[in-house]
Parts: sequence; structure tokens; C-alpha cells
Amino acid sequence: MKIENFLESVYISPLESCNLHCRYCYTQKTNTVLSNTQILDFIKRLQSATHNLRSIIFCGGEVFILPNFIQLVNALLSQKIFITIITNGTINQLDKITDPQNCQLLVSFDGPKNIHDANRGIGNFAKSKAFVKHALDLGFPVEIFFLITKDSYPHKDSFNLFNLPKTYLTDRLGSLTPSQILDIKQHYHTFPAKNFGCFQLALQSDGLIYGCCESPTPIAKISDPISTIIKNFNDSLKTCQKCKLYIGEVNQFFGRNHPRFIRGREHEKLPLQAKNKCSGCCCPDFLCNYKKQLNLSSCQDVIKSFHP
Repeated sequence: MKIENFLESVYISPLESCNLHCRYCYTQKTNTVLSNTQILDFIKRLQSATHNLRSIIFCGGEVFILPNFIQLVNALLSQKIFITIITNGTINQLDKITDPQNCQLLVSFDGPKNIHDANRGIGNFAKSKAFVKHALDLGFPVEIFFLITKDSYPHKDSFNLFNLPKTYLTDRLGSLTPSQILDIKQHYHTFPAKNFGCFQLALQSDGLIYGCCESPTPIAKISDPISTIIKNFNDSLKTCQKCKLYIGEVNQFFGRNHPRFIRGREHEKLPLQAKNKCSGCCCPDFLCNYKKQLNLSSCQDVIKSFHP
């Protein structure tokens, strides 16, 4: 495994707070916040050590509630780093971003208006839809993060917004049945993908670093030497490299719609004999909680179940 390729993109969650109180949110709403100085210093150290960083993914919480978030984005865009922002689309500061073509927006929707507003609050569907329309008018690459719950599951095929591509996320709070989860994972483009391989350094708001944005096990602190962070990251992936289902390197980027990051839909590019195999995980015992949700005994069983 060429660990350098997985250092091309870093996930950063500067805060966990949000302006909404969604019924299906599963993140802990702590008060910890990373400053722009902390983030820029970390990125500078990482760049100096690897010379490889091309993309940063920001998520929260809701990053647009940070008073200096736009300044941070513009500073990174000026360094020719491609930015992806995961947002609920209710706070519109898009006209302040200096290079929209190099800033992808992943906007969360929970289904049609009645379902979305029942989860996120009355009027928020209209706000998010207007946000997406404004983003498209300004030239931002935009994709929809479609949360599949027991409420939105019946609309998984019919929901459409400006004909934009959708990435499906399954509810982590248990509203879906195992058969519904498997339907989504087997037949739709999802995050994480059915072959996984989505690990990347993930800096969280408390200053701890994980092997991916969902891992429950930290591998380092923001203050640690970059060499230590990379070593621990690499070590977290060694279990998968010994697995009979492991197929090696398949990079996956959120920013796949941008010309510099087109990788295709990863499982569709795999040879037929590899499509029921795995690209690895930094935390295979957890595996985004699918082992528990599907009541399966191993991560190998999860991978096999995702392939019809």
C-alpha cells in the first residue's frame, strides 16, 4: 500500500456544534473548536512533510456557523488546495468564497420537503434548495448527500434535486431494517462505498486525529510530529493487508466531480473477480457500525453481504 496516496486528502471537523437539531443526527455536540491558526499550522506541517496534500474535506457540526470559516477556505484555496464542504445548506455565504470552481459542496437532504422539514425544522428544505441553486449559479460543483431513514427510504429512487448526483448515507440510529440497509449498500452509490477504502487522516475538533472520519479510536494528536501521525496511520491499516478479501489500493475522494479528482465510482472500475472484495479499513472491528447493525460476526461477512 502506498500510504502517500492516502495523504492526498485530509478530513477536518473544526467543530461539532450546529445551527439545527436534526432528529437523526448521531454526532456528539461538544463545544470544542479548532481555530484557523491550528488548522493552517497543521496543514503547513503536513505539506512540508509529505508534499502531497491536494484536497481537504470540511465537516461538522455545521462549518458555516464559524465566524472565520470563509477566511480559512479562501486561504487554503489560494494554496491551490481543492476544498470540499459538507453542509446542511442553511447558511449562505457562498458569494464570499473566492474560487468556487475549486470548492465542492456536499449538501445534506433527508428526502422530499415534508420529510426533510420534519427532521430538520420547518422551512429548512426551502433554505437548502435555494442554497444549492445559488451555488450552481456561482459555479460550485455540488452533490447531494441523501440520508436514508425509515421515512426517506420509500423516496430513494424518486427524490431528485436539479438532476444532481446523489451519495446515499444510511441512518446510524437504527431506523432502517437490515434488509433496507443491504438494499442501499448493494444497489446505490453510498458513503462509505461497499468496498470501503475510504480511510484518510481525520482531524477532529478536540485536536485528536483518527484514521477516518467515523473511527472511534484516535491514532494521534494534532501536536504530534507528522512522522508519528503517518506511522500510526499506516499501522492502523496493517490488519486489512493480511486479509484474504483485501484487494489493495482504491483511492476514493469526495471531490470526484472536479476534473482533478475524477476517479469514477470505485467499485464499477474494479475487475469482476474483485468486486466482492475490500479495499480496507482503519478500524475493521467497527466498520462504520455495520457489523452491529447487520448482526454479523466479522467485517468479512459485512463485505460479502454488500455484494448481491
